[in-house]
Amino acid sequence: MGVVAAAGALVAAVLPVLAASAGQTLAQVATARGFHIGTAAGVRTLASSQWRQVADAQFNSVTMGNEGKWDATEPTQGQFDFAAADAIADYAAATGKRLRGHTLVWHSQLPSWVSTDRTAAAQRQVLIDHVTGVAGHFAGDVAQWDVVNEPFNEDGTLRSSVWYTRLGESYIADALTAARAADPAAKLFINDYNVEGVNAKSTGLYNLVQRLQAAGVPIDGVGLQAHLIVGQVPSTLRQNIERFTALGLKVEITELDVRIPLPADTAELTQQASDYRAVVGACAAVAGCTGVTTWGVGEVDSWIPAFFPGYGAALLFDEQWRARPAYTAVVEALGGTATVPAPPPVPSQVSVASFPFESGLAGWGSRGSEVTTQVTTVAHGGTGSVLSSGRTATWQGPTRPVLDLLAPGKLYTVSAWARTASGTGTARLSMQRQNGTATRYENVSANTAIGTSWTRLSGDYLFLPGATALSVYLETTDTTGDLYLDDVTIETEGPPVSSSASASASASVSVSPSRSPSVSPSASRSVSPSGSPSASPSQGGPAGCAVRYTTNDWGGGFVGDVTVTNTGAAVNGWTLRWTFAGDQRVNQAWGATVTQTGAAVSATNAAWNGTVATGAAVNFGFLAGYTGGNARPSPSPSTARPAPSVEVRDVDGVRRLPALQGIVERDDLGAGTGEHLAERGGERVVRRVVGPQAEHPAGAQVPGEAAQPGDGVEAAVAGVQQVRGEWSMSSSTASKRRPGAAGS
Repeated sequence: MGVVAAAGALVAAVLPVLAASAGQTLAQVATARGFHIGTAAGVRTLASSQWRQVADAQFNSVTMGNEGKWDATEPTQGQFDFAAADAIADYAAATGKRLRGHTLVWHSQLPSWVSTDRTAAAQRQVLIDHVTGVAGHFAGDVAQWDVVNEPFNEDGTLRSSVWYTRLGESYIADALTAARAADPAAKLFINDYNVEGVNAKSTGLYNLVQRLQAAGVPIDGVGLQAHLIVGQVPSTLRQNIERFTALGLKVEITELDVRIPLPADTAELTQQASDYRAVVGACAAVAGCTGVTTWGVGEVDSWIPAFFPGYGAALLFDEQWRARPAYTAVVEALGGTATVPAPPPVPSQVSVASFPFESGLAGWGSRGSEVTTQVTTVAHGGTGSVLSSGRTATWQGPTRPVLDLLAPGKLYTVSAWARTASGTGTARLSMQRQNGTATRYENVSANTAIGTSWTRLSGDYLFLPGATALSVYLETTDTTGDLYLDDVTIETEGPPVSSSASASASASVSVSPSRSPSVSPSASRSVSPSGSPSASPSQGGPAGCAVRYTTNDWGGGFVGDVTVTNTGAAVNGWTLRWTFAGDQRVNQAWGATVTQTGAAVSATNAAWNGTVATGAAVNFGFLAGYTGGNARPSPSPSTARPAPSVEVRDVDGVRRLPALQGIVERDDLGAGTGEHLAERGGERVVRRVVGPQAEHPAGAQVPGEAAQPGDGVEAAVAGVQQVRGEWSMSSSTASKRRPGAAGS
């Protein structure tokens, strides 16, 4: 598998309705016949109650996603960090699932120090030390290890990599031997893609295994990844499985997904179900094929849309966690009768803590020799803010311990408003995490341009177990000028959203002022890159909706995706409007008719997805290019009839605008003029940040090596609650609209 990506659902299909019948869950069917049905997992997906509800019930095996790879487990030579991988192991143990380790030796996702120029003997020791350290840490917990991942070219020769170039083929034997010594009980696999059928590449793998066996090297199995395109299951799949099992090996389908060109229609989903049935059936029919793992549960954690624009719908569950026809096909392929599971409820977003700085510092202090004070001369909201003055280094800025506020394993949204006292700069929110003697510095928000006007910084942070200290802080990358900070909030997933305004209830921690802490910096800094900025449309009907908008930007182009779930009454016909801030141009769209005049864009339902029933979802996506920057969109006027006016605050002052039926928020982490905020009736938006990580095969053709994923941001709104300008959506069903508002 390849580089990390945040997955966004690009599914634009009306799924066939699957009738529920008496039967068992997928996991129950598999367990009853001694078979393993698994999914890849990441710590970010573990933080989702919806993901866990589906995974808990439907899978009896779990594979480490990115958390078991070299860059995550040994980012610095000799210094191991197992916090993320431990979380997945703990989840597997707590839910009684088999654990697969992925992966010990690979040519990709390596820290730069691994490729530093050194002798062959030294390079071999690097490999052995890493395999020993990681496999030894999880000894007794991991049932199978993908010890060597993707070692082959398409013609069956070994791939040129830092390992093969410096050590030759012997690196594979070295890795397997070290893994067996570290964990004698774990089954050791070689894993690759495009080796599902009998071809040159799979034959190269077959011949390698024979050489290893002849030399007495421990090898227990092979993993066939099976990243497939709909309708293209290799006809020789079972034959290939049988020739490997004839060598005494176990075989597993390790990363199955079946991608479909979008929008996916009923015929394609039916074909996909046949493909899943064929793959699972071929494995189940051979005694030595012991399990099938899908690379994710549903669209939320699929890597396909971000790396194959125009493709998606690849997994057993859709973007709203509804079972696709392929789910029933897999259950039946294992000899069961499917009961189509109900989708899990949509969670709300609740407040954990807020810091308005109206009466003191509330525990905030300095990271170094700078001075942190509460002032009443400058404020974003209310009358107070924090001033960080006398800064002599970019890492200096206001900070606060938050270990007592956050719970391990949960995903948090951290937001704040910042500005300079003079001039401009680039700022970000970060976390300093202490695990014993090891210190990690982790981004929360992206690097964001700030000036003398207030700018919002926001991002999501996954709090990993094992921390002995944790602090949030504001820093800059290019200036040591004075900084102001205000209105810091921390939110996390809460109870399920209801159709009433009670969904917006929050449970804030009341924070009292305390002595300001002083935190010393570390000599080295490890900062993780952030994903592309993303936005969240908000409500499109009087009773509310849950919406996710994601982007995948590779520089000069991006894929935008919008999914709207109707949590209120049914609607018939919809339109979404926005205004680009730069020269972005939509080149292609699916799932909607998209028109653009200048910077103004309008998306109207397709013929087949205008009707959105209660609890159903509608989705569309688009491919766009740009030559300048992919800046945040600006508020777009709506043709909807004005409703009662509400007050809108922005960085330029206070003005009054009509409340539009369904205006949505964009949490752009890049430069912008600030957030436009409106409130109605004291209600608030319930927001949830979603950013699952997935991966792609090294051989996948993706748009640019530097492609970075976008983070999804989801809003769930009851009635017209808090609305934030930049997008507008309206329904064309007059009988379903809020009185006083008209749709288009």
